[in-house]
Amino acid sequence: MRGGAALYPTSTATTVRVSEKGGDVLTSDGPYAETKEVLTGFFLLECADLDEAIGRAAEIPAAWNGAVEVRPVIPMG
Repeated sequence: MRGGAALYPTSTATTVRVSEKGGDVLTSDGPYAETKEVLTGFFLLECADLDEAIGRAAEIPAAWNGAVEVRPVIPMG
């Protein structure tokens, strides 16, 4: 195992969408979909604040044609 973390609930999420690569960044509070939660993968980024996290999420290709959900990690230990 190389690492792991617990995430805060989807209610703490900020969803990031980009109209196209380098396009306008659109954000909304909450999860990207009202469905049962499925985590297919994640990037763990250390950011100073939510604004920096949104900026980095906008650079992820999945945001260009879909959505990227940004959530804080629960500190352990």
